Amino acid sequence: MMPLRDLGLAFRLALRELRSGQRRLTVFLGCMFLGVFAIAAVGSVSEAVRSGLARDARALLGGDASVEFATQQPSAEELAWLTARGTVSRVVSLRGMARAATPAGDDTAMVALKGVDAAYPLYGAVTLDPPLALAEALRDGPVAGGPAGDGPAGAGQPGDVPSLPGVVVDPLLLERFGVRVGDVLTVGAQRFRIAAALLGEPDRVVQGITYGPRVLMSLQGLDRTGLLVPGTLLQSGARVRLPGPDGDVPAAATAPAADSAASPATSPSPAPVPTPVRPADEATVTAFVEQARTAFPDAGWRVESYSRAVPRIRNLLDRVDTDLMLIGIAALLVGGLGIAEAVRGYLASRMASIATLKCVGGGVATVLWTYLFQILLIGGAGIAAGCALGAAVPPLAAGLTGQLIPVQLDASIHAAPLLRAALLGLAILLAFSLRPLLLAGAVRPATLFRGYVAGGNDGLTPAGRVLVGLGFAVLAGLVWLFTPDARLAFGFMAGCAGCFAVFRVVAWGLRAGARRAPVAGNPSVRLGLASIHRPGAPTVNMVFALGLGLTALVGIAQVERNLSASLARDLSRDAPAFFFINVLPAQVAEFEELALAPGVTRMERGPMVRGRIVRIKGVPVQEVAVAPEAQWAVRGDRGLSHAATPPPDTELTAGAWWPPDYSGPPIMSLSDDLARGFGVTVGDSLTFNILGREVTATIANVRKVDWMTFQLQFAVLFAPGLLDRAPATWVVTAYGTGAGMDGLYRTVTAAHPNVTAISMREILGEVRVLMERMGVMFQAMAGVMLATGLMVVAGAILADRQRRIYDAVIYKVCGATRRDILLALVTEFLTTGLVTGLFSAGTGTLAAWAAVRGLLKLPFAVYPGVVAGTVAACVAFALVFGLAGTARALKEKPAPYLRNE
Repeated sequence: MMPLRDLGLAFRLALRELRSGQRRLTVFLGCMFLGVFAIAAVGSVSEAVRSGLARDARALLGGDASVEFATQQPSAEELAWLTARGTVSRVVSLRGMARAATPAGDDTAMVALKGVDAAYPLYGAVTLDPPLALAEALRDGPVAGGPAGDGPAGAGQPGDVPSLPGVVVDPLLLERFGVRVGDVLTVGAQRFRIAAALLGEPDRVVQGITYGPRVLMSLQGLDRTGLLVPGTLLQSGARVRLPGPDGDVPAAATAPAADSAASPATSPSPAPVPTPVRPADEATVTAFVEQARTAFPDAGWRVESYSRAVPRIRNLLDRVDTDLMLIGIAALLVGGLGIAEAVRGYLASRMASIATLKCVGGGVATVLWTYLFQILLIGGAGIAAGCALGAAVPPLAAGLTGQLIPVQLDASIHAAPLLRAALLGLAILLAFSLRPLLLAGAVRPATLFRGYVAGGNDGLTPAGRVLVGLGFAVLAGLVWLFTPDARLAFGFMAGCAGCFAVFRVVAWGLRAGARRAPVAGNPSVRLGLASIHRPGAPTVNMVFALGLGLTALVGIAQVERNLSASLARDLSRDAPAFFFINVLPAQVAEFEELALAPGVTRMERGPMVRGRIVRIKGVPVQEVAVAPEAQWAVRGDRGLSHAATPPPDTELTAGAWWPPDYSGPPIMSLSDDLARGFGVTVGDSLTFNILGREVTATIANVRKVDWMTFQLQFAVLFAPGLLDRAPATWVVTAYGTGAGMDGLYRTVTAAHPNVTAISMREILGEVRVLMERMGVMFQAMAGVMLATGLMVVAGAILADRQRRIYDAVIYKVCGATRRDILLALVTEFLTTGLVTGLFSAGTGTLAAWAAVRGLLKLPFAVYPGVVAGTVAACVAFALVFGLAGTARALKEKPAPYLRNE
């Protein structure tokens, strides 16, 4: 153990050394900063979102607890039980069609309808423009400009109704229709006046992805649309606010009744309702949830507390956070090579100081601690700067995140992600700097005084190797600790080790090829190739640093291109143009006639009944470990259907289809993805709540379903008998292109206001935009990795600069001109960049192929532009950074060096 006095001496020497040599560690500082910043930024944003979700959980859910009913209307007993325990707010959501009069004629669009009662919202506030109280906006009133019918376009005939109920709509709908506040909007059989633009609703996040602009109306107004017919696919629920520890929920906590006096039109949009009493604690809410499930075990309703308000957002956030953090760690690992090269180059420049220190009595420990302190001080500055800037990202990202999910970020400093980034940075700093540090401490003074040390010799003692190995073991342990999925952590570490091995093999192959290349002609080319395989050449680090970042960028770009192409290809070839839902049985015959319309190539149709899976093999779904990819099927109501014969092109993976005249106990056919996600097979049972009644069916067969075809398919198909007489609506899909489909759309929406027309082109367009947003995040992190790699390249070249100056002097003494030396450098960096670019393009494309074909099961195509761009970028990076780092070697004159020698 080194005495404290000697440690103090080493620290003072380290400070003196840094005054003259810290500029050589700029690359070292940059690598640390970029890697730590990437990890700290991702972690801080994720933690800010989590904190915002926890803080606003009640407002995001809309109450202390939420209840999703299994039927359109809860029973009087259920509603009475809920009302007796707190304030209840009813909410009904469904898709529908809105119609408005425009200068070009009537226009229609699919919208996300939401009906609320007078108590909505129990927490939070609805933001409107112009600022109105929600109750005032939704109540019946005259159309702007005079009595109903005398107002703007779409008002109809004068005097036909005394007033119209109000709605508030998403500004996107106003923009699409070209209408404004005060105009008339028709939904189903009811006309509404647009009272305000809807800027924000507190519980929007729990609705998930809602295709179509939001239209918010009262429950009475929704009922007058005529859309709430038996079989309509909708979500009917309630939000409950429980009494807090100080007593009952005060009246001020609820919104005024729809017909009560509202605030003036000029009053501001209501702020969050003041709560004079504390809300119910989590234990009270949890007890209420358990009581609800116990009191009505067969109700089929889904009851959740505010603490589980947004599990899907949290799960998605955790996955994205982990993936981006691992990419950040990969960038930091690439930076570790730059750290090692920078430390090696810095210590090489301090050889005279190290020799002097040893000659005046300084031991190996003094040398090691002196330079370890310097490394820690410089690395600590990079870590601190990365953490500081990472902590500043959440306030800057608040606007962007607000567009993706309506959550107000907690912009305070979050210590946990910053500590995680700092520990990972420190571990990588020590792991990659120990080897050059130990080598410098072990070199003899006589060798150091020569001013030149041959590269390529390990020279580490067994104890030194153990110490370096321990540093990497600590790094692996931290990655394992900070990654929630142990398999993912193991895969990441194995992948990193594999990448190091693969790129080292590529570098070895490049060096071997350069050594054996037949270059009998130009001596400059021969010198350039010789520089690739000479001892101590930075070939390995250049290949790895450039190759890994470019491989990630190529892989992401190829996956994005293939997904976009697949969506466009399926849309134009296999996907239907429209889905028509909520078609009444009496309207099916009319659709059969429309199948003969010009431009329509074919139609498919099927009955659909609302139902919810409540038990899997007799176990409540809340207690079953459902795979993440199958959880969508148990989150709410789903469309169920029945069939006597298998759908066209059905491929059974287990079991057999029932006879067409089957009349036995309830049996069903299940899609293979749900069978895997539920952990069930033929002979197991699923229990459904259908229209308030629980039905258990046995799985008769499992069939393969390709959802990417977008054809009319059901995950659950029952045998004849069970659903034959259940109230059902029909789903119709229409295939075709051109003006004929536009005519079909206009005909259906005009003749059948209850039918919702879903345009697959619009849906896939929104999916494509969402994918592009996700791709930007991963491309940004891959860009950080590439930027770190470029710093590594710069560090490797700068660390090798002194050797190149000596080489250039020798070349000039032997008669080489500046042009000859430049051609040798261009040959070296051009060859390295070309080989690395080709390998990166191939490796990234191969990884993209594995993701697209293996995971997504989609066709794969290579995009030459991505490949060519990668190779060109790699060559350009290698030439620019290589020549910039060696420019000094071209300018040096031989005389000063010859005199010193």
